[in-house]
Amino acid sequence: MQSELLDYFQNGHAGPGLLLAEAPTGYGKTYQAVQAIYAYLKGRGSKRVLFVTTLLKNLSAEDLRRAYEQDGRGDQFAKDVLVLRSAADTVLDAIGQHEVPTSFQSDAYLALETACRKYRHYRAQTGDAAVELARGLYDSIRTDLEPAFRRELESRLHKKFPEGAQARRTAIRNRKEYQWIAAFYPAVFWSEYKVLLLSVKKLMARNITIVEPSFDCLSDRMLEGSILCLDEFDATRADILDSLIERSLNLRADYLQLFVQVYKGIRMHQASRELTVLRKKYEAGRTTTWQDLLDQAEAIYQDGALQYSMKTVGDALAQGRNFLFHDISYLTVLDAGRTHIRAVRNDDQAQVQVYFDTAEEYQAHKDEPKLVLQTILRHIHGFLLRFQRYVYGWADAYARQINAGKRREEDLYPVTAAAESIFREYGLTPEQIRLMTAELKDGTGTPHTLTAPDLSFYETGFRLFEFIDDDRHRTQTHLNYLQLQNTPEKVLLYLCRRAKVVGLSATGGLPTVLGNYDLRYLREQLGGRFKVLSTDTQEKIRREMENLWTPYRDGRVQVDLTVVDRQALPWQQRLQEIFGAGADARLYEQRFIVMGLPEYQSQRYCNLFAAMKAFWLHRDIRAFLCLNQLLPSPGKRDLDEKLLHDALETLRVLFAPEDQGELVVLRSGEHFDEAKGALMQGLAAGERRFIFSSYQTLGAGQNLQYPVDKRTDLLCLKEDADPSDSRMTHKDVDALYLGDITHVTVNLQEADHWQGTDLMRYCFQMECLYQNDEISRRTMQTLLKNGIGHFSGKREIDAAAQAQLKRCPSLSGRITRDVVQAVGRMGRTFLKRPVVYLFTTMQVLQNLDLDCLHQRLLAPEMEALVRAGRALQAAGHPADRRHLEAERIATCGNAYLMRMLSASWTAESIALWKQLRQTVLCHPRADETLHGTDPVIRSYYLPISSAQPGYFYAQKGDFSEVRLAPGANKAAFAAVLRKEHFSGEPSEVSLAESRLPILLRYPGLQEHFEEQGWATDFGDGPYMMSPVLFQNIYKGALGEVAGAYILRKELGLELQEIDDPASFEQFDFAGPDGLWFDFKHWKSGTRQDEDAVRRKTLDKLAGVGGRRAFLINLIAEPTFQPSCTRDERLVEIPGLLLPDGTVNRQAMQYLGRYL
Repeated sequence: MQSELLDYFQNGHAGPGLLLAEAPTGYGKTYQAVQAIYAYLKGRGSKRVLFVTTLLKNLSAEDLRRAYEQDGRGDQFAKDVLVLRSAADTVLDAIGQHEVPTSFQSDAYLALETACRKYRHYRAQTGDAAVELARGLYDSIRTDLEPAFRRELESRLHKKFPEGAQARRTAIRNRKEYQWIAAFYPAVFWSEYKVLLLSVKKLMARNITIVEPSFDCLSDRMLEGSILCLDEFDATRADILDSLIERSLNLRADYLQLFVQVYKGIRMHQASRELTVLRKKYEAGRTTTWQDLLDQAEAIYQDGALQYSMKTVGDALAQGRNFLFHDISYLTVLDAGRTHIRAVRNDDQAQVQVYFDTAEEYQAHKDEPKLVLQTILRHIHGFLLRFQRYVYGWADAYARQINAGKRREEDLYPVTAAAESIFREYGLTPEQIRLMTAELKDGTGTPHTLTAPDLSFYETGFRLFEFIDDDRHRTQTHLNYLQLQNTPEKVLLYLCRRAKVVGLSATGGLPTVLGNYDLRYLREQLGGRFKVLSTDTQEKIRREMENLWTPYRDGRVQVDLTVVDRQALPWQQRLQEIFGAGADARLYEQRFIVMGLPEYQSQRYCNLFAAMKAFWLHRDIRAFLCLNQLLPSPGKRDLDEKLLHDALETLRVLFAPEDQGELVVLRSGEHFDEAKGALMQGLAAGERRFIFSSYQTLGAGQNLQYPVDKRTDLLCLKEDADPSDSRMTHKDVDALYLGDITHVTVNLQEADHWQGTDLMRYCFQMECLYQNDEISRRTMQTLLKNGIGHFSGKREIDAAAQAQLKRCPSLSGRITRDVVQAVGRMGRTFLKRPVVYLFTTMQVLQNLDLDCLHQRLLAPEMEALVRAGRALQAAGHPADRRHLEAERIATCGNAYLMRMLSASWTAESIALWKQLRQTVLCHPRADETLHGTDPVIRSYYLPISSAQPGYFYAQKGDFSEVRLAPGANKAAFAAVLRKEHFSGEPSEVSLAESRLPILLRYPGLQEHFEEQGWATDFGDGPYMMSPVLFQNIYKGALGEVAGAYILRKELGLELQEIDDPASFEQFDFAGPDGLWFDFKHWKSGTRQDEDAVRRKTLDKLAGVGGRRAFLINLIAEPTFQPSCTRDERLVEIPGLLLPDGTVNRQAMQYLGRYL
């Protein structure tokens, strides 16, 4: 692996991308990466290297230091390598250890110094009160005291050295009175180091240098052209998500008030002349102008009656919490069985009054005037995005202008500060400014073409609105806004488009969107820049590991696997089997009854007791690691630590009265390292320990090896290894218990205790499952309602949706990942006892995803679990997710294209429409090659069997959901829709429905299509146009190109395509002398409101200043007659062609009269 990583680092022709470097635990992935990094640096590699891990203590500083020392360059290590930590942590380490000149010992410094001293004192204590005090002091240091001192220090340095950052660095390096600053803030010299070691949390935070404005580590400045190693690749996703959620929760705002403030600011405030002149210069030649923004804001303000406050009325005041969720469509989650939101403009009360209605109440008011709140929010969202992007461009121009006048050594004026200045100019509050600049500071915008934007949830995120009523604003209801704008996949793509990223992991290739990145999505987005280790490297790793595992194959090391609940006995009987049919079994039976344990919890205790019994029966087990989803706590009914201590002692007395041993609980938190250290010391001294912990606490990257002085009774897997290698001097645990993994998604049963973080994570998980085509959109929305409803205090759970959730492959994939990582705790060293013990449950084995482990290189312990699982699981058939994929593409594509087609036209959207038209005309269906290379086809075409000539679909009126028929029976599909109360009616996408064969009967038209490269048949490709492409673009395009050809051939009429955004799609073509043409491809049975169509056409004619409009349908029955309005401004031709493809001579003659 080392050589391939080095080649990847050094290859100047390989640009940014992702190399997924996967190898089993015990191979030494991190060591190989460190050696490759050192070889790259020694070879004068010029790119900065960032090594990122989930756990700060897993940073490979010591491994890298040893590489330098072994090469005789130990002194160079400190010059090349910097551990980049939070400012609070570096100050905590340095303060009191370095002399700070008296002149810097201000009140802010003294307060910080006192807090740090107290923190160290309480941190050294073990009591709960001390832990709480230490935690409170650390939070105070991190959020208040250190930033206050830092601001003071920055100000002083800027005043003392106004020449710029370099002058400040020089002073800190060379002048004694400033040298202490480098110890407090090592990031002062970050740009001079070749290697930066940092945690994922730090990567998602800011780099604080003191000598210049801080900036995001997740930025081009830090990452562009660098090499970035992500240790424990799949585990980084959870840390990135946590950071994104935390950031979102800190950016809440009243959404309507945000828009109102922007509206008032840009309508009423005159910006400075400097900014105004620059703005006019900036927008020259751009499609979006300041006036466009003013007009859009005015329309939204008036249409939404936003001069009034919004207020919930009626029963809504007494109801619980009420939410609107939005991704590509809106989902209402209301209290007390309400399902609809009705907003009414009340001029008498000067309010927009909001009612939360039942379906019956909403229906009773359906004909009354009302505002559609979701539409208002959609328009506001679109406007704020355009305004935000406009200001970003304006701010960039402003920063450039200011920086052009600065000397080279002076600090540059950042774009973020320029944007904040402009937003502040228009009166936005600090909270609103943070919300509007969040994307700019994240720097994670994804490049994509307008024709094929990334429609995935990973790119768009979601938004959550909550209606807030409070006595502090009795006359207003606030619409609190929360947005997960970025996702881990979006962040990773940002990294992979700027740096050479290496993903190091034992489980990074496992397909689960609940425990790993969405690998399918990453492959689609990165294309050829997504790489895995070469076949040669993978084969070398396989040979090396299989050679290491030889003692397992020849029987010198055996894996003893016990399934503790295989017999499925009642818990009372199991207690007798474990303790014997005596008083002890009756004692624990009575304790279970008193505790009121349900069946599952009683069985879980029995599982653990069985493992404890084995601990005492097998004296060769010194360290027994017991992993569960839960951690024991005193008095906790689910897993009572006192009960477990008692049971372990009872079993010792019964089965090993001469032995000694202790139960230890390893919990994450303040004292984890101390507890782990004490545990390792005890094991090194020969003591026996039964260790309770959780999968999460001892997940990826955590090590539990303890030193051994004597190798008696131990077998070495690799006798030729370096004796100083820690794998030769340390040992893994002897036995491992794998308890049930019960809650892969956020636990709904604990929603009483949910925080905003839990809700956001739950919504994220449901969206990921939908994006990965594991659940339908309807199921996802039901699950979202379950989660948001539970968060707001309701307890309804849809059993069918929950059953669908439990069948998702990503759940078993996540369980499998956790088990593989847990088993990895046994495979890090070379020293083994003759027998390795594994204990698990039937549920764990049943939940393993054996398919995803097929042909993977697995440790012998994991192979034993796979064999047991295969014997237990019935042969199954993988679910066909293509249908769900097709529905998702259809729904997301519909939503995007319908928004685009209903918005004002711009040069960019005209180009999109023309490209879409050309694509569908050329490729109504597509093969695999086109799907892989054409972004339009990849974004908007549905997977379909080559044997199917087409498909049936139904869609809601607001395009929020598209359903596809699973077969070719229209009547059966209609019956399913009725049964599920789906509002749409079945429609068809097929060659016959397009009526292309009829059109091509017209003489010369087929040859014309062939000349233009347009398809004359649909073919049988495995991808087909989505419904919106077929109905809104393809059929219309057929009408246009066929109609224009027929009129040119029959009447010699040359029609002109329209490129002016003001007229585009008002009509299809312009003719001579103020004539305008609109072609339709309606079938005779198409339902249209004729009067409405006529009014709309005449309005469009007036809008373009035309003399006459022609509304021409392509094919119609011969009974339809052409007509003309009295003023001859609108001529209607019901069919240029007859159903047999021949010219409708009567219609042609009629049309000719008005040309």
